[in-house]
Amino acid sequence: MLTSGLGLGHVRAAQAVERALQESAVIHTIDFWSLINPGVAQAIHETYLSLVQNFPELHERLYRLDEHTWRQILESESGPPRAVLEVLELISRIAAEKAEGVPRGGKYTSDRMLLSLLCAALPYDGDSLAGNGVRARLALLKWTWLRLIRRLEPAIKRFAPNAIISTQMIPAAMASYLKQRGKLKAPLIGVMTDFGVHDFWRQAGIDRYCVAHESIISGGIEKLGDAVVATGVPLMPAFAAPVSQPEARFALNLPQEQPIVLVLGGGLGLSVDATVTTLLRYPCGALILAMPGKNVAARKALEQLGAQHPKRLIVCDWTERMDLYLRAADLIVGKPGGISVAEALACGRPLLATRSLGGQEGFNVHFLERNQVGALVPERELPARVHALLSNRNTLREIQERAWLLGRRTGAAKIAQMALQLAAARPPLALGTP
Repeated sequence: MLTSGLGLGHVRAAQAVERALQESAVIHTIDFWSLINPGVAQAIHETYLSLVQNFPELHERLYRLDEHTWRQILESESGPPRAVLEVLELISRIAAEKAEGVPRGGKYTSDRMLLSLLCAALPYDGDSLAGNGVRARLALLKWTWLRLIRRLEPAIKRFAPNAIISTQMIPAAMASYLKQRGKLKAPLIGVMTDFGVHDFWRQAGIDRYCVAHESIISGGIEKLGDAVVATGVPLMPAFAAPVSQPEARFALNLPQEQPIVLVLGGGLGLSVDATVTTLLRYPCGALILAMPGKNVAARKALEQLGAQHPKRLIVCDWTERMDLYLRAADLIVGKPGGISVAEALACGRPLLATRSLGGQEGFNVHFLERNQVGALVPERELPARVHALLSNRNTLREIQERAWLLGRRTGAAKIAQMALQLAAARPPLALGTP
């Protein structure tokens, strides 16, 4: 399994596939970030968080680069377009601030120097690539990419896999690079955890692509070729057969008749406290369940709100049984990450998003809106939208039924079966054999 722990969604998907395979195979998981010095990885994580929270339009520009642009950055000699260089320049300024606090020591200590060089003040003059350090930075970026691939190669070969499954496009592209050069021969499966496809997923070394829904294939995914299967996003086993709403509420000791709104912010708990504050300003009979994930600051803010509104707000801990909370709720308000959307639909619940980070979340919001099971709602309009849905039970029930029909609950099992079939088609490999 190859994954990326920048957010929790890709890791969660990998864990779901691992759970489905545990009776039939030996599994080894490599997180992309384990190939980088821990302090440098933390600085990059903080840069990403700053990007998505404080510069959402920049994050959108970076994600939605024109087709082939990432290939142009990493593979060509001509360098990226000027507009891309402007984006990378802004990112380097953010990263430079985060890099100042990188602790010394740890594995891959030379990464600290590389991060400093990549973030060095080499301004873009707007006229040419030459004479301002941009070519040097571009060459360094490409060299760093190849260096990470060289670190991944022995990590894979030590395990000598019969099949490789990646739940994130960056390690998938790295493994594909090795396959194309004959350094790996194991079949490679790419698992997409969002309701759309970024161009960088298209890699010659990927043998199968697993997508979230059939409509993604019919919607023009031909750029990935014929090896696309609509498995659904891989979810944990409990989502295969979710319990009824009364059973879920009983298990969680929640009132049976009261309307319940579940507010999620993903593993990073982004904006949960702000969303709950907005909902609490509006008089409503609904009980709010808030999940701040691993966001300590959001949890503290929510606990203070809970003390002020003990009958309207419950702050929930991180749970392995998200299915129970989703089934207990009437509707979901939260960050439109791919896993959150897939889990909500698997439980037959609509999802209202108060903000979208763009990029892959834009795919997910578009899917919700196109199928009328959710929407991107400005925060000021959220209380009225929630109240309208909870007040019209027939309309809400119809939306829940549409969500249930869209949900895909057996993605992990299908991906596991695919991996076993591809692995069986190749003879067992000796330890260390490419």
